[in-house]
Amino acid sequence: MEYATISLAVLLLVATIWDHLRLRRAVRAQRAASRSHGLAGAGAGDLCSRTLPSVTVIRPVRGLDVEAAKNVAAALRNDYPGEVETIFVFDEEYDPGVASVRKAIADHVASGRRGAARILVAGQPPPTMTGKLHAMMVGLGRAVGDLVAFGDSDTRPHPDSLRKLVEKLLTTERAGAAFVPVLATEAPQTAGDAGAALMLNGLYGPAVAATVRKSGDMPFIMGQLMVFRRETLKTLHGLESLRGELVDDMRIGTDVVAAGYRNVVSADTLPIVMRGLGLAEFFRMFRRWLIFSRSGLPSWSFKLPVWLRGLEFWLGLLMATFALADRHYATAIVAAATVVAVSVSMVRLHRALGGAAIGWRHAWVPAALLLMGPLVLLSAILKPEVAWRGRTYHLDARSKLHRPEAAHAHRT
Repeated sequence: MEYATISLAVLLLVATIWDHLRLRRAVRAQRAASRSHGLAGAGAGDLCSRTLPSVTVIRPVRGLDVEAAKNVAAALRNDYPGEVETIFVFDEEYDPGVASVRKAIADHVASGRRGAARILVAGQPPPTMTGKLHAMMVGLGRAVGDLVAFGDSDTRPHPDSLRKLVEKLLTTERAGAAFVPVLATEAPQTAGDAGAALMLNGLYGPAVAATVRKSGDMPFIMGQLMVFRRETLKTLHGLESLRGELVDDMRIGTDVVAAGYRNVVSADTLPIVMRGLGLAEFFRMFRRWLIFSRSGLPSWSFKLPVWLRGLEFWLGLLMATFALADRHYATAIVAAATVVAVSVSMVRLHRALGGAAIGWRHAWVPAALLLMGPLVLLSAILKPEVAWRGRTYHLDARSKLHRPEAAHAHRT
C-alpha cells in the first residue's frame, strides 16, 4: 500500500517540477523577446516617425493611487514619434486626484515635451455599467487619434511602451488589439504587497507567457494598457456591447476574437504600483481578481495552468497530511516536497519575470496565498458583490452585474 502511495507522491512531485520548467521556458522566451525588441527599436523611432498613426490615450481615474503624480508623469513622458494626446477622465470635478493630474499636466506643458493632455469630467455612471467603463466610453467619444488606447491609473508605463505597443499592433496580421502584460516590479514592503506581486508575477504572468508562446496571441485582454484600431472599436459598437459587464478588458478581448481579429501581446512589460497593502486589503483584492477571472476569462486553456498550481499544492498538502496520519513517513516527505516546490516555483517565476526579491520574512506568503484560495473563492460565491474604486457592484451567479439597475454607487 505504501509503495502505491509513495509512487503517486513521486508522480505529483515530478509533474509539479515539469510544470515549473514549462512555465519558466515561456517566461524566459518572453523576457528574451522584450530585450530583442528593445535593441531593435532603439534605432527605429526616426524611421517610424512619419508612418506611425496618431493615438489618443484614455486614462480613467478615480481617487488617489499610490504615488499618483509619478504615474501621471510617466503616462505623459513617452517617446512615441507620432501625434499623441492623453485624456484623464474623472467622474467629478472634486475628485481628490484632479489636483494631482492638473499639476502634472502643467509641469508637462512647461517642460516643452511633446504630447497634448487634458482632463475630462464624465459625470456619474448609469447603473448599467461600471464607473471605469463609463469613463472609457466618454473618453472614446472625445478621442481624435487614429488609434485609441486605454490605460489604468495605477500603472507607470515606460517611455517607449506606447511605441512598442503600436508597432506590435500594426505589424501583426489581423491584429485588432494589442496590450502590455502588467508586472509588479517594486520590492514588497508588506505581506499584502508580496501576495499581490506573487499573484501577478508568479501565477497570472507565467500563464500569459505560456499562452502567447503556444499560440502567438491571447483569447482575451488583460488591459492595463491596450490599444485598438478604430475599425475594431466599431465592431464593438463603441463599447456599448459591454453594458452590464463587470470586467471590461477581458470581455473586449473575447469580442475582438469573435469579430475575427487577434489580441496580440507587446514584448514590453507594464509596471503597476502597489505598496503598503495590509492583509485585509489584499484579501479584498484577491477576492476581486478571482471574481474578475470567473466572469472575464473565456477559456479554460488559460484558467487551467493557474488553477493547476493550486491543485498541485492542495494535492501535496492533503497527501502529506493523510500519509503522516498513517505513519507513511516517506510518502509524507515526498508529498510535502510538492507543497514546498509549488511555493518556491511561484517565487522563482516571479523573479524570472522581473519582480523584486521576496524577503525571508515573507517566505510564508506563497503557501498562505494558495491556502487562502478556496476560502476566497467560497467568499465570492456566497457573497456575490465587489467593492471597487469606491463603488459596490452586486453580481449574479456568473459574476456579471446583477440587475444593473440595482447596482449602486457611493462616494469614498
